[in-house]
Amino acid sequence: MPNLRRNSFIAFLLTSFACAVLSPILAQASTDVVLHASKAPVRAGTWAVVADSTAAGGFAMANPNLGAPKVTTPLANPKNYFEMTFPAYAGEAYHLWIRGKSADNSYRHDSVYVQFSDSVTSAGSAVDRIGTRSGAAVALQRCNGAAEQGWGWTDNGWCGLGANVLFSTTGTHTIRVQVRSDGFSIDQIVLSPQTYLTRAPGVRENDKIILAANLPALTAIVSVSPSPSSGFAPLGVDFAAKVSGAKALSYNWNFGDGQSSTEAVPSHLYQTAGNYTAKVTVKDSAGGNVSASSLIAVNGSSSGGSKFRAVQANISYGGHGTDNIINLNRTTDYLVKLNPDAASLSEVIGGYNDPVLITALMEAKTGIKWYNYYVPKFPGCPEGVMILSKWPIVSTAGYFMSFQMPIAEATLDVNGKHVSFFATHFQWPEGADAERQVEATQLVAFAARFPEPRIIGGDLNAQVYTSAVNTILEQYDGGWDAAVSKGVATAYPANPASTNTRTRRSRIDHVFYSKGDSGISVTGAEVPDQRAPGTASKVVVRIGTTDDEGVRPSDHNFMEVTFALN
Repeated sequence: MPNLRRNSFIAFLLTSFACAVLSPILAQASTDVVLHASKAPVRAGTWAVVADSTAAGGFAMANPNLGAPKVTTPLANPKNYFEMTFPAYAGEAYHLWIRGKSADNSYRHDSVYVQFSDSVTSAGSAVDRIGTRSGAAVALQRCNGAAEQGWGWTDNGWCGLGANVLFSTTGTHTIRVQVRSDGFSIDQIVLSPQTYLTRAPGVRENDKIILAANLPALTAIVSVSPSPSSGFAPLGVDFAAKVSGAKALSYNWNFGDGQSSTEAVPSHLYQTAGNYTAKVTVKDSAGGNVSASSLIAVNGSSSGGSKFRAVQANISYGGHGTDNIINLNRTTDYLVKLNPDAASLSEVIGGYNDPVLITALMEAKTGIKWYNYYVPKFPGCPEGVMILSKWPIVSTAGYFMSFQMPIAEATLDVNGKHVSFFATHFQWPEGADAERQVEATQLVAFAARFPEPRIIGGDLNAQVYTSAVNTILEQYDGGWDAAVSKGVATAYPANPASTNTRTRRSRIDHVFYSKGDSGISVTGAEVPDQRAPGTASKVVVRIGTTDDEGVRPSDHNFMEVTFALN
């Protein structure tokens, strides 16, 4: 999977440490198709490979300016075209981007028609097919008439994003590029299912971005179909795995309660109440192992309780690896291992479409539906907080605190019981105690508007002994400390479970729950080991990691607290 793209904080405004903007790292993900047009094996008519030191690999595919009139409709049998093949999955949306430049920087020489061997609409109907008079027009010109300059990225839209491309089968596909207006040169073609799904790889004028050619390997796609997916214990569930893209050679089921099976279509009996993640791993004929999961909700009785796992994670600092890259694929791997019912995520970059990307990754990795709600730090800020939930969201609310910091609230339907779940982020830097005290007061007042049980996750940039946290503890209990006192908290050897367990240089990420609420209690908690052993020499982000073998991926660890809901 794919990601990503962001490197480090550019800067925080000295006068307002409110809206951190992350700079993109322009490196395509493994699922992005990147074609260098000069490598096209099929070239017909006037298309030719030309040397160009500014193009990918030093060459471009160019159609000369012969003064020919614009072709008004795609041709079923064009004389001038080139073709390339690439792998892609059926039913997955890919966005098409082309980097090109026009002769004389003129809009008269800046467009092509693009067709595919088996492209379909979202409804499954054939569209823009090779051998037809249907094709996607791709033009470099802006709809506002702005001048063209050098290389630029564009798609099949006009005054907005174009339609995504989908395919009817999983496997190898053909793209045909034919002339619309002569005099156009192309060096890169991208089909992206995620990284560039809503944004171009580069700019529209004088672009210098060159992506490495990439043909991603395809493996099987698997999904899980449990029947039923919820009910009362003892609950019998029939499982089936749908596999496409390759042939399944073997199945390995883990039902989430310690039991397993290697049958293709197993049945399993859940004896006790709980939320279980049933997972199947399929070995496929393409040589890969692919997995999918499904949530099974088992109640003890009509009034029985449920387990609820809450995660708090700063995904900017907490997402950095030893390579100093924020990788949402890696971040969601951490989340999948923690198996949250809901997560409070701090420093989510809405400007990069993180809420949608994170949710899509979780659905792809777990095989179940996920829900999200995002609130920016303040209107127009590209960064904010996000709630991610495997339970349906009944309603949402947001609040902008003082000093441009946010609160998100989502009321979750957990087996028919409503839970008020919050995500928040308090002010930084370290000396901003007074600001955090104001925010703590506002958080408590805002949360009081919603019914119990309430669970609050957040990066508060404050330790338990500070006035801001003490204000919250007047109305709430700390999930981690409750787990420590019960002896059910776990961490890892370099950061043992105690009241001093770090989520940064000290514990500043928290999960709180309603004080005195008999309907909720703590049954466990975890700070996972996110370190990458043996990579100390590669670590770039060293904030607070010197006492943790120098190989922790960031200065924030994720935190999970498990509750019993009665």
